[in-house]
Amino acid sequence: MKLREKRKKLYSTNNLFVYSISDTSFCIEGVIGGNRIRRRAKSIEEARYKCHDLEEGQGNPNIVRTYLGPSQVRDAEKAFSLLSGDQCIVQVVSSYISKPKLKKTLTEEAVWKFLATKENCSKNTYNQAKGLLMKLVNWADGRTLDSISREDAHKYLKTARSGSYNHYLRFAKSLYKWAISEGLTNDNPFKNIAPKTRIHTEVSVLSCDEVQALLGASEALYGGELLAYTAITLFAGLRPDSEMRYLTWEAINLEDAEIRVTMGKTRIPRTVDIPENLVKWLSKCDTSRPIYPKNFRRKWAKVRNKAGFKGGAAKTPQEKAQEAGLKPWVKDYTRHTAISYRVRQTGDIHKTATWAGNSPAIIRSHYLGLVSGSDALEYTSL
Repeated sequence: MKLREKRKKLYSTNNLFVYSISDTSFCIEGVIGGNRIRRRAKSIEEARYKCHDLEEGQGNPNIVRTYLGPSQVRDAEKAFSLLSGDQCIVQVVSSYISKPKLKKTLTEEAVWKFLATKENCSKNTYNQAKGLLMKLVNWADGRTLDSISREDAHKYLKTARSGSYNHYLRFAKSLYKWAISEGLTNDNPFKNIAPKTRIHTEVSVLSCDEVQALLGASEALYGGELLAYTAITLFAGLRPDSEMRYLTWEAINLEDAEIRVTMGKTRIPRTVDIPENLVKWLSKCDTSRPIYPKNFRRKWAKVRNKAGFKGGAAKTPQEKAQEAGLKPWVKDYTRHTAISYRVRQTGDIHKTATWAGNSPAIIRSHYLGLVSGSDALEYTSL
């Protein structure tokens, strides 16, 4: 009698086993519930699936056989709990796998790319962005942009001085917003962090006597070289650095009493109508000399000293001693003065905002009620 050939088990479950008949044919045999089972499959994968289908059809409906290990099963159950009712886990995983992966970008590399987009901004804006974002680079210390969490963002903001907190936050938010648009990261850890509410402080305004002193000092020193600069900043309210640095006589039309401002903080051109007293002051000036002369900082410091203010350029003990007792100079003093008197004179927030290159909200929150009507009248007659 011919002995039956012993088959090699390729796969088995509790009640079934699989063996090969040929390279393209597999047999499933066994007994389930007293019933002999014999099935065919074209691949080992198909045979495995049939084994489990047959076993599950006879067993506990709450028990499912799987190739997954215990930890994989737990992960799969957790993944299913995250899906909505109409989502398929296979589709979700396939979509994730096919999605382009983010390139790990160092924070420093991202900052330099971001700063390249700011090169057309004003010098002050670019330098401020660079200075603040380099603080983020130093704090990140070689970390990638996407590795910074919201918790990390709060830690970074704690390094900012109280007066600089909102600036740190604003530029960090801008960096990440740009990075998301460039595909460098998926999330902005600074997005939902609110700026700190500032305590309102009134801007400082020069009195009519102080304005007269500055005009007199400008006319007396350096052959009146800074007279045009002083008069324009006081009566037309141009920004003392970002707009005045680039202003030339070609942009000033005394016949129509207006100044065309094309360079400055906002980079938005505007025409500034100038009052009659400014036209008279500018008529005294030598138009062959630059409005913003060489060695400006040193010369402007001396003009301020002569008018009774600290110049901000004292370095030696002797120079500092000469400034003792002088009134401190406030940043944008002349611009604050011009806008405060202008809005008092016109009584129109919106026209003043257009004239100054500001928003009505800024005019309303900073410049109302700082000077009296009689002072405004005197100011326009200086």
